[in-house]
Amino acid sequence: MCSWDSLTIAEQTLMRRAVAQNPLAGTIQAIGTALRWAGAEDAPPPRSYSEAEQGELVPRLGAVLLGLTERGLVSVREVEGCAPAASAPAVTGEQLRVVLADPVNWVWNPDSPCRFRLAAPDAVRERWGSDMYPTADVSGLPAWDELSTAQRDVLVCAAEASGMLTGPFGVWEDPPNDLSGAARLDWIDRQLAPLLPFVRAGWIEVQHHPEADSDAFTVIPLGSLRSALADPTVRYEGDEWGIGVGCTFTYAGLAIWRGGWSAAWSSRLTVR
Repeated sequence: MCSWDSLTIAEQTLMRRAVAQNPLAGTIQAIGTALRWAGAEDAPPPRSYSEAEQGELVPRLGAVLLGLTERGLVSVREVEGCAPAASAPAVTGEQLRVVLADPVNWVWNPDSPCRFRLAAPDAVRERWGSDMYPTADVSGLPAWDELSTAQRDVLVCAAEASGMLTGPFGVWEDPPNDLSGAARLDWIDRQLAPLLPFVRAGWIEVQHHPEADSDAFTVIPLGSLRSALADPTVRYEGDEWGIGVGCTFTYAGLAIWRGGWSAAWSSRLTVR
């Protein structure tokens, strides 16, 4: 087998998603994010791909995925509902080529997000598991119990699938209605304080999600977080899920999280 570093970023992302049995839909967005985090020349700007941009990438990425299936590293499986991909029938031959050529199967849609899922044999996880999911040395970092409650809340939020900081299901409260001007900014500064070191270190990325039932987002850079979080239209104070400001671990942040904080957090949940 080849080495992990010899694989392209697209191949690495497809294999990570296959090991996790992720849907095919949404994979192009994940590849775009991985390219951006790696500083690749063909990376998208700090936002999600549009549906049209995803459609243009389908032929090239379909060929990459087809190549991985031919090498036995990844399979595409058709599922009913959201059943585990490993137990579903594999799509092969001409049917697979048809599936991979259709942008509908690559673009995330809230009405049918799970029809095709990626899967990988156990040998792939055994061969590349430590490369796919590395851990970082955290001996110089505070222990979990030494972090503030606000810091721990941000880290857990970044680890979760939804990762919403604001909005009706976010981990952060909205500013009091009677605050404005400097008082509102002071309140925002206090709320941002536990997040900023993680963003500055490149461990967490903050994203604005403007619509419900959509995977569209724009990255909020470190220098714009204060003004963005002070804007009620960006924070979103309505009732729909998925709108507002969220956060996610970068690959570097995930390595830190796996290096010790994740286990400490999990053990506390077990004790409870």
